[in-house]
Amino acid sequence: MNPAQQSVHYQDQTVQFLAQISQQIASIGTQIPLNVTQPLPFPNFHPSASDRRVNIFWLMSLVFSLSASLLATAVQQWTRSYLRVYQGAKKPLKTARVQTFLSGGLELMPMMAEAAPGLIHVSVFLFFIGLGDATLNINTRVGIATLVPIILCGLVYLYSVVTSLMDPQSSYRSPFSRLIWYFLRNRFRRTFERMEARQEQHAMKQTKAREDRDVGAVQWLIDNIDGSNEMETFVMAIPGSFNQEYGRQIWKEVTVQRESQPDVRGAQLTLPADVHVSPHLDPSSPSGGSTVDSLCRCVRYLFETYNTEGNTTSIEAQRRRMHGCTETAAFLVCCADVQLGRFGEVGQVISELGRIERINDVSTIKANPSFAIRWTCLSLVATRQMVMDRRNKVWELAGFAVSGIARFQMVYGAPDDAALRGAQRIDDYLRTAWEHVEDIYRAFQPWGENKTGEEIMDILRLNDLELPISELERIEIEADGIKEVDWRISLLQDAMGDATHQLTRLLLGSSSNGLGLKPSGSIPVAGELSPRPPATSSIAPQSMFPSQQLQDLFTLSRGLRDILENHWNPEKHAEIIESLESINNIPTRRLNGLVTRQLWRLQDLRDGGGLGFTIELFFLALRRLSSASESLSPELKRDLYTGTFSVITSGWEKSRCSSGTQQILLNLVCDLIIKGRGVFSDFSYPECIVEMLLELVGNMVESGRMGAALEELWNINPRDCKDRSLQSNVLQRFSSTYG
Repeated sequence: MNPAQQSVHYQDQTVQFLAQISQQIASIGTQIPLNVTQPLPFPNFHPSASDRRVNIFWLMSLVFSLSASLLATAVQQWTRSYLRVYQGAKKPLKTARVQTFLSGGLELMPMMAEAAPGLIHVSVFLFFIGLGDATLNINTRVGIATLVPIILCGLVYLYSVVTSLMDPQSSYRSPFSRLIWYFLRNRFRRTFERMEARQEQHAMKQTKAREDRDVGAVQWLIDNIDGSNEMETFVMAIPGSFNQEYGRQIWKEVTVQRESQPDVRGAQLTLPADVHVSPHLDPSSPSGGSTVDSLCRCVRYLFETYNTEGNTTSIEAQRRRMHGCTETAAFLVCCADVQLGRFGEVGQVISELGRIERINDVSTIKANPSFAIRWTCLSLVATRQMVMDRRNKVWELAGFAVSGIARFQMVYGAPDDAALRGAQRIDDYLRTAWEHVEDIYRAFQPWGENKTGEEIMDILRLNDLELPISELERIEIEADGIKEVDWRISLLQDAMGDATHQLTRLLLGSSSNGLGLKPSGSIPVAGELSPRPPATSSIAPQSMFPSQQLQDLFTLSRGLRDILENHWNPEKHAEIIESLESINNIPTRRLNGLVTRQLWRLQDLRDGGGLGFTIELFFLALRRLSSASESLSPELKRDLYTGTFSVITSGWEKSRCSSGTQQILLNLVCDLIIKGRGVFSDFSYPECIVEMLLELVGNMVESGRMGAALEELWNINPRDCKDRSLQSNVLQRFSSTYG
């Protein structure tokens, strides 16, 4: 019997008892017979179908709920027992054996752990079903009001189950999702073994949506950096993300979106209490609001700690940190279009790092080619910016050197025209002097035999070497005053070294092309004219001191004159012969127009912001890095080189009116095509870089100057052509434009 029927039964009995009591009270004093009524029999109990269902649902709900609690407690206890057993072992080998042994019995543990929340869900479902059934049986309106929110909650839950099956990106997974997925996989022979495998496959698929997600992930990482340790770890990991084309594309997208969202947390980086950085390099400084600003402040801070940490960090840790910072900055600048200035003044740091790492040694490039390439690219960009800065007075001293060439032997006219004539005259002296020295050199062949004093005298007289020696003496008289040109160039090279923190010398390396000469002594001993860098820092290996080189040759002629006049000094004359023999090792002796090309370089530094100078430095660096050809993937090297070239040639419009810059570019193109023409000849440069150079030449060079170069290329002897396809490309590209 249900409670309602019991209530009615007991109410009827109460009414019947009250009626009998009333009759008994009324019969007092009178003889009224009483009709005693027997109580109503208790009705038979017949439960309804709804009652049965409700009781079943609620009791099952209770069972499932208690089972879930018991299972959760059991899983927790099993886990603790498992950890307690193998962690109690003292010996590592014993610990490993126990752990391996126990792990073999854990196959069902994940399923048990997931079953507990599943039982809770089932318990809730059963309770809601029973609640709806009970309320509907009591009152329809109450039942409907109760069922509506239950149904809505059920639809939401069903949506989460279906979505997790249909959409791999969905996170609304329920305990039944995996069970349904298992059934569908077996029923329809799906290729995915687990739901996680499908999600991983979709997450790794290269799509535009994945690219957007990865960009957002990088921005989130940058914005949530907290503390110097996390900062260093993140910055050190960046270079590895550039190894693939996809990673480089992601970073480009990150930098493109740098102004889209202000950075709040990134500007509140927590720094160690014992580290003091200058305010302009403080990563917590609010000098920018984008994600890239935060990243740049991180790199700036790590660069700054190189000079502020002192002895608080080991040398190896500092070295590793600076390696990572340099490579990160190189990739961001050359491959992701981040301006170098965002990292602060890094020229001094990377120069010091290059000096410590001996980056100018070929052995270093072979030992650590990846770092050498990235350091070189970053250093080229830094050099370009430092040379462009007019505050360092490099442009002013370059103009001073130009005027010195113009004043050589009082050549009059427009300053640049006079300088050109002066440079050509010095080139004539050099060419003639070298021709006479080579005549003397050939007269002493074959080399390798010890020659006595009489044999040397006979060679000088029998080969009529009086004439070349006399010509060298004549040139020495006519070239008087050229020392001032050397002095002015030396002032420029000192200023260049100070302005670039000696980066240019490090970029040139120990494998110079032999175009700079150390100050000469009284006698040009063997090796002084050999291809090696100057004793002092030079602005480029193609820069030279003409007076110094001539004086070395004049010293040689004076020594030979002493031998002719029988002023015999065996020790001194042996050095003369030894130096004469070493002349064959100087590749620049046959190069013409070195001073004229140096004049164009000086004009480029004066008027063109050093664009041509930096481009020449870039091509020399490519040549020097040729030994690192196997270190990086071709795609990554291409992106690094093309990115570096794009950065150092950005703003080329400002150098468009510089005649020196235009002449440098034209002569560089001719060097690439003609064998033995200049310091850039006889080497195969990357095609992508050559194409970018030709495009720059087409944009910058005026038609008048292009015509002379095209005429030289048209008339070249086929045997002297290094790259006929490049020659054809240049002639086809520019002949129609410049006539």
